[in-house]
Amino acid sequence: MLSTRRQDFLIRALQQGKSIPIVIEGHCMHPLLVQGQQISVHPLLDEIKEGDVVLVRDQMNGYLAHRIISLGRDFVVTAGDRNHMSDPPVRRKDVLGRLDIPEEQMLNQNFDNHCLSTAVRPQGPFSEMKVVVHPEAIGASLDEVLSRAFGVEILMEENPISQVRSMKEKGWTTIVIHEGARQHLSELSYAASRIVIFAGYDVARETDESAGIIGMSDVDVVARTAVDYWNGLQAELSIAAIIGFHMRGTNV
Repeated sequence: MLSTRRQDFLIRALQQGKSIPIVIEGHCMHPLLVQGQQISVHPLLDEIKEGDVVLVRDQMNGYLAHRIISLGRDFVVTAGDRNHMSDPPVRRKDVLGRLDIPEEQMLNQNFDNHCLSTAVRPQGPFSEMKVVVHPEAIGASLDEVLSRAFGVEILMEENPISQVRSMKEKGWTTIVIHEGARQHLSELSYAASRIVIFAGYDVARETDESAGIIGMSDVDVVARTAVDYWNGLQAELSIAAIIGFHMRGTNV
């Protein structure tokens, strides 16, 4: 995160083609960037690409020094290396500059989910899975059809927090689906013998029990079902992807 001190002056200088110094705040790019480190940001003289660490103006008119993980025609998706969630997409014109990081230092960083280790490890196929879904995300009749067809227990819960806590206490591996997650469901190992997946719920850094918001720190894994970041699938398609994940991890 970029310090707000003198930020307007510095951003104008960057837009005028001058390099500027910034001070890193936070730990989301550790160990590549550390809190309190001063680093230069250079104007963009060539095309940006996935893997570049850039300074962007976010949707709240703040500034982030994060890595590009996806590029679209008109938008860019960034994320902190230590973050399980990507940042909401920004317009290409809101990518303001590229951080001055030596190439060898960049190459030494395994930035592709290097800090996104999870509790799910490759030890063998899992045998049991439950899906917990918000009632407004999927109809009860479809819930019953999918349960019967694929042998997956689907539970309807308006507020999932008690289920999250209960399943974790019983030793289940917990996964919550969110469209901005760094990892795709298909990329996860499926070693745990019992997995419960929560779909159709809001996700935040911390749990808000009264609002039914699942905190990332309270589950083992945050994953998305769509290939593209921030591409919200209809609940039925997400459930289909989850069932596919179940079939992949089951002995047949």
